[in-house]
Amino acid sequence: MKIVNLKLNETVCYLVPIDNKYLLIDTGYQKHKNLFYKRLKDLNISINDIAYVLLTHHHDDHSGLLNEIKIHNPSCRIIMHVKAIPHLQKGKDDLINCKYINARVGMMIKIVKRFNKEWDFAFPPYKVHSNDIVIEKETTLKAIGINIPGKIIYTPGHTDDSITLLLGNGMCFAGDAASNMLRFMGTKYCVIFIEDLKQYYKNWERLIKQNVKTIYSAHGKPFGIEKLKNNLYKNKEEQMVKVL
Repeated sequence: MKIVNLKLNETVCYLVPIDNKYLLIDTGYQKHKNLFYKRLKDLNISINDIAYVLLTHHHDDHSGLLNEIKIHNPSCRIIMHVKAIPHLQKGKDDLINCKYINARVGMMIKIVKRFNKEWDFAFPPYKVHSNDIVIEKETTLKAIGINIPGKIIYTPGHTDDSITLLLGNGMCFAGDAASNMLRFMGTKYCVIFIEDLKQYYKNWERLIKQNVKTIYSAHGKPFGIEKLKNNLYKNKEEQMVKVL
């Protein structure tokens, strides 16, 4: 199976082939709409070739183009966890319980926000459509009409609505359930902010037991499961800093 990498600056989305169509993992920011269409054009892929979008969680860098895709391709079905619905309707990242993984990351974000006043963690609100797929628990892809071996599991920790796609060949599309960014700042394959670090690492333990081979994260290059094994519980709750 050839996975198509759709890099939209900060966010890496993926196109998974299903029959003669695609399952898109996340959408990137709304501000990258033109880049999104350019990437598709370069790949000779139409927006109508996207049959499904799997939303790993509601954050602005993952859901920003949901409305754009739905307007131009109404038959596309958005797959999401039930807990994503109120967040999507609000159009704002839920950061109430989030903490930065460490003080260095917190300071970096503070500086970036100072010079980028438009970064407000908001996105166009999305209303669930009748043909969308809302899941509440682990489900196989075949159970929701996608005829390839794999399943979607609930992986809260980064957010309360996070889900992860596991394919039968060992590929894992984790969204922000693991990350390959800013490792020089001590992230250790964690995403930069997390709601529940203990639960986040429990998900890693679960992925390690699930015969996962390669992690496809929304940030950074894919990496092997041994990176999670080697970094399990390396970050500590007492080192985290509250998101302001």
